[in-house]
Amino acid sequence: MTRGFESPSLRHNTTTTTMAKAFYARALQYPSQMAPVTVIIITTTLLIMTAAAALPAYSGAQVAAADIYPEAGVSVEVVADGLDIPWDIQFAPDGTAFLTTRPGVLYVMQDGVISEALRLRVGGGEGGMLGVALHPNYTENRLVYVYHTEPGSGNKIIRYVHLESGLLEEMVIIDGIPAASNHNGGRIRFGPDAMLYVATGDAGSASRSQDPGSLAGKILRLTPEGAVPADNPWEGSPVYAYGLRNPQGISWNGTGSMISTDHGPSGFYGRGHDEINAIVPGGNYGWPDAIGSQMIPGMIPPLIHSGGDTWAPSGATHLAGSAIPQWDGMILYGALRGEHLGLVSQDGTAHTRVFEGEFGRIRAPVQHPDGSVYLMTSNTDGRGSASPRDDLLLRVTAHPPIPDGLREAAALLWGWHYAGDITRAQLDTALSYLSGSGGGGGN
Repeated sequence: MTRGFESPSLRHNTTTTTMAKAFYARALQYPSQMAPVTVIIITTTLLIMTAAAALPAYSGAQVAAADIYPEAGVSVEVVADGLDIPWDIQFAPDGTAFLTTRPGVLYVMQDGVISEALRLRVGGGEGGMLGVALHPNYTENRLVYVYHTEPGSGNKIIRYVHLESGLLEEMVIIDGIPAASNHNGGRIRFGPDAMLYVATGDAGSASRSQDPGSLAGKILRLTPEGAVPADNPWEGSPVYAYGLRNPQGISWNGTGSMISTDHGPSGFYGRGHDEINAIVPGGNYGWPDAIGSQMIPGMIPPLIHSGGDTWAPSGATHLAGSAIPQWDGMILYGALRGEHLGLVSQDGTAHTRVFEGEFGRIRAPVQHPDGSVYLMTSNTDGRGSASPRDDLLLRVTAHPPIPDGLREAAALLWGWHYAGDITRAQLDTALSYLSGSGGGGGN
């Protein structure tokens, strides 16, 4: 869809003078919200705008219009196309990417070059090569973890060493995770405690989720070597949380609080009620006895759920230090059936959607070390409407781009706009000056 961005020019110097005074007064009223340098930056920016009020406000028309989503304040570029059901991506500190595809191929992307690093024979259906994670000390030890469905055996995680020639198998971390044609979970991530967390599905048997002896329908927690940590909720068990149906997203915020996305039912148990859950050690999230906001003693209701709507959330991340200031601090999830990128506040009280219907099925939002956000489509999996270029790996950045040192100021401007303190035209003009465009276009 073609997207244009047109903002009215500032017509009177008094408008921006008033804005500058208002912002400065607000900064004095709420000093804890911003650093002194931020106050100076915003106020100076607005006073400069006063002097240049005759110049037009920022217009994205000078950039490829199809890449710009002005209402969200972002632009999107295609990093790779023609992918075969991509499922997960993780970045090394230097930006090297490891991308899995469900048919069993893992690619490494480095310096603009994509190369095959691993090929496995995998099970079909919703199984296959799924999650990937990098050891917290990857830069030193080059260890890569891959979750995949082994035909006739189940789901397992294998640790590899990343060599110039590809990935060399080192050890099996865990196996025997129940597998089926659907509900295989599959997301794996290292937490802030340097432990490996594993999201597993119920493999089509709902009762497994409440069975403490089953690895299905759970969040598992392991050491990097596959052992059970001594401080897990149940001695000798890798189970960290249970009562989940098909979790495919796990993430942590800056204080260490964990969330997981979970696919709701689509049949006998009802429909919809996809969830984002706040995960705690030993927590029971209800499946199959409770869905959505149903309350059963001893079971934890979700932070937010979709009600009768269907998101089919796959992948989640907390943004921190993002290059997209207006999204910083939010939980992002990809929606397959819902065909959108969801943004949720950390307390679950705010929820919005972007890119609805733009790219089809969206999976696995991940933050790049440079602060941008990567997404992948999943339109070649038999459930979407694939275009000739699908599937895609997409990179999302702020538009206009904001320099690192000015992102706090930009985030405050967006916050004031959301609160109704400034109009969208005023926001657009202020962002254009923060971006260094001088109000005469953009980059």
